[in-house]
Amino acid sequence: MTKGEIVVGLDGSPEAEQALRWAVREAGLRQTGVRAVLAWAVAGPASDGSRPPPATSPEHPRWTAQWIVNDVLGRVRGDEPAARIVGRTVFGPAVRMLLAESAGADMLVLGAHGTGRTAPMLTGSVSLACAHGAEVPVVVVRGSAARWEGGPVVVGVDGSPASLDALDWAVREAELRAARLRVVHVWTPSPTSTDGPPPGADALHRAARGVLDEAVRPYLARARAGTGVEPVLISSGVSRALIDEAARAQLLVLGARGRGGFDGLLLGSTGSQCVFYADSPVVIVRRSDRWARAGRRPGRGGLGGGDHVCPW
Repeated sequence: MTKGEIVVGLDGSPEAEQALRWAVREAGLRQTGVRAVLAWAVAGPASDGSRPPPATSPEHPRWTAQWIVNDVLGRVRGDEPAARIVGRTVFGPAVRMLLAESAGADMLVLGAHGTGRTAPMLTGSVSLACAHGAEVPVVVVRGSAARWEGGPVVVGVDGSPASLDALDWAVREAELRAARLRVVHVWTPSPTSTDGPPPGADALHRAARGVLDEAVRPYLARARAGTGVEPVLISSGVSRALIDEAARAQLLVLGARGRGGFDGLLLGSTGSQCVFYADSPVVIVRRSDRWARAGRRPGRGGLGGGDHVCPW
């Protein structure tokens, strides 16, 4: 594993190729390389590779897997000759192999859907399984290439440590892209009635504003020229608000907790709704103990440098 490498899951589908192209752009920003991995699960004897084996041969899936990788990498390299890409085929279940291949990488990048010739590898269930199980940020690429640049980076926060990890990751990503950062907190008011707003609505609004202000405070004074941190408070359903924000964004960043499922902001169907329906690439940043092992918490060195600590 090369330090900082980006791993991409391939399956021969247009969506997976689109994910590879996104990863190549991201690697250019980070000055790193890309490893494109195709997992296949039908065993067969080795072939000398001089010609395709018969379709009835148990070796045919292995040959097809390598052919798909070479074909996709050939097209992408033709458009991005300076890209540092290596291709790899591995034998085994897609989720398990992608998690193993991405261990220690900067991120794992997947296509939004999988309709490839080898298997529907990158369907929503695989993407969500990787988002739940990966120890690195998982990116599910959605939207056209024309929309990958120019808009803001959007991050959802809910005050949880997981969402603050996502915020710290999004800060650095916005800096890499020289993009605005929209920090979004969504709160859902109690149902109204014909008699007006329910009792306590003002208190709920103030609490929501406090969560947002506390999250962004460490970053506001340190934004570099050309970038900026924009706190956004929205009263709505969480999934709908974030999907609407993604329609104007080049990236939507969300936090997830450890190996138990999505936390807070991503509780229940919110994370899957964003992965399936957002019009921009969606990043799931998993909370881990990497910061403790490194002797620091997230929040250092983003948007203008200096040391600052995210509130917990």
